[in-house]
Amino acid sequence: MTHIASKPTLTVLVAMSVLQPIALNLLAPATPALSRHFGSSYAAIQLTLTLFLVAVALTQLVSGPLSDRYGRRPCVIAGIVLFVAGSTLGALAPSIEMLLLARILEGAGSGSVFALSRAIIRDTASRDEAAGQIATVTMVMVVAPMVAPWLGGQIETLFGWRMILWFMTVVGTLVLVMTMAGLPETAPNLGQKTPLLGVFRAFPQLIAHRGFLLNVTAVTTSASAFFAFIAAAPFIVVETMGRGSDVYGSYFILNALGYMAGNFAMARLVRRLGAPRMVHLGLVISFIAMTIAVPLALRADWSPLMLFLPLALNAFGNGMTIPGSTAEALSARPELAGSASGLMGAIQLGFSALMTVAISWLVTIWPMSLVVMMWVLTTIGLIAVELGRRARVGR
Repeated sequence: MTHIASKPTLTVLVAMSVLQPIALNLLAPATPALSRHFGSSYAAIQLTLTLFLVAVALTQLVSGPLSDRYGRRPCVIAGIVLFVAGSTLGALAPSIEMLLLARILEGAGSGSVFALSRAIIRDTASRDEAAGQIATVTMVMVVAPMVAPWLGGQIETLFGWRMILWFMTVVGTLVLVMTMAGLPETAPNLGQKTPLLGVFRAFPQLIAHRGFLLNVTAVTTSASAFFAFIAAAPFIVVETMGRGSDVYGSYFILNALGYMAGNFAMARLVRRLGAPRMVHLGLVISFIAMTIAVPLALRADWSPLMLFLPLALNAFGNGMTIPGSTAEALSARPELAGSASGLMGAIQLGFSALMTVAISWLVTIWPMSLVVMMWVLTTIGLIAVELGRRARVGR
């Protein structure tokens, strides 16, 4: 029988989940100011982003298994404290080296909290309910990366870059207070005396689980396609199509709205149709969208509308696929939801980083390589889900 623990409020879950996207995007507009202040190269300043993401990926591998043994609540609180400490250190940083250390602490803290928020949802809900809740939380989260760069730019212009990090300190402190007041313990295996190193033995068990692996493949390919789009679309719009960056920003809203609409559809329909059917439907929609996008990219009059319209439909499909596949992966071994969330997050982020590096090079040689790569990734995800469906039918 599935363990269902007492539930934290949606507000607490959203607050925990937005720390990572806020911290990732809020400091980006201050990159030139940081370069001038520390007298560092642009490449060195970019490490504030790179090291943040590396810390996010690596920490999820540790925090997930530890939360299965020691509980979600203490691990979440420790992560938020680490985030607040990193933000404070960054605000006071006298050198670029100290700022980079601060960003590592921020990434480690926010990454662990983000991974555990998904595990907590799975602890407190059935598979289909978890898919709907993850979709609802994600729908709110999408607003953060849309607003954070603008907000960070305003703060830097008015008060300087250090105030951005003080702002993160305040936000982290508020989330810490909310979490301590409103987050119950949800881990199903709390109290079992597993040896400390033994908790990491869950990873081979999860990788060997067919359902976990296929759903992680679907999540990872869908997310990687989105990150590839983020990396390459500005170059295509500005350099290939000869439009301004403001045009890219305006059309990007279509992508965000498409993803939010997909989240909304998942949250409303998952209890009626079930997570597996919604995931399959989402990938079919994304596959159709990318199949339309490829021939449009071959046209001599390829325009931003021809690029963004099918990609908005793809984002709608992703809005159903990613929450549903996430819930399915966490349901493969519910008693290991923390480990599953951490491993899934690390795989997703690591593979997305590789795809981002690859497309950043390919798009300068062959601009339509973006839509081709997205089509290939979507096809792989659809094949993985089809294999999972056939395995369920065969049982």
